[in-house]
Amino acid sequence: MLLLTGHLLGDFLFQTGWMVANKRKPVVLVIHVGVVIAITAIILGSLHWPILLLIYGSHLAMDAIKTWVLPENLGAFVFDQFVHLAVVMGLALAYPTAASQSIWLLLLPAPNVHLFYAGLTFVSALVLAIPAGGYLIGTIMRPLVEELDNALDGLKKGGQYIGWLERSLVVLFIFTGQPGSVGFVLAAKSILRFGDIKEASQRRVAEYIIIGTFLSFGWALLVANVALYAIQVWMA
Repeated sequence: MLLLTGHLLGDFLFQTGWMVANKRKPVVLVIHVGVVIAITAIILGSLHWPILLLIYGSHLAMDAIKTWVLPENLGAFVFDQFVHLAVVMGLALAYPTAASQSIWLLLLPAPNVHLFYAGLTFVSALVLAIPAGGYLIGTIMRPLVEELDNALDGLKKGGQYIGWLERSLVVLFIFTGQPGSVGFVLAAKSILRFGDIKEASQRRVAEYIIIGTFLSFGWALLVANVALYAIQVWMA
């Protein structure tokens, strides 16, 4: 859980737009991977050099392949994350005692260790649902944008912020035991987003919004429910 949270924070929350836009520059790629390692070391709570070096090397190599070799599409994104997560899981299995060396676990009373892991699970769920989910959905929707002929109007990042807010609300409702409230958010968005679509010529825009909405809500529901189950296991 420590390595997974470090990866998610470093790869999504702390990877800035400037890094994404300039990643083809080797120095920027190295900076990004350095940030991932720094965040991982902080979450890990120790300078476990074999783990950090292996993550650094594998992450740098995979990001270099994704940046300069693979096309910028959904398949490349999924493959990239699969490799990163496979490395994280492999290291967790190869060094099972690394977590016990974490300064965070040493500072916590033994009965509260499960709270620490539950907290990391919740943080990971937020990152997966909101920024990571936004990137995933944006990658899926990118080919559809080309069919709209610039028909989408609105704020430059309006769709991104709406997606973040709606997935945040979904996670909040699931974790507070109010899954039925998700339906109200979906209904409210439908009324607001479709209110201005009145002509048959805007059918493509309507379909684009419907697909994006279901992807956004579906992803948030999946992540929130899996995370909630994992937290219940930690707390058992």
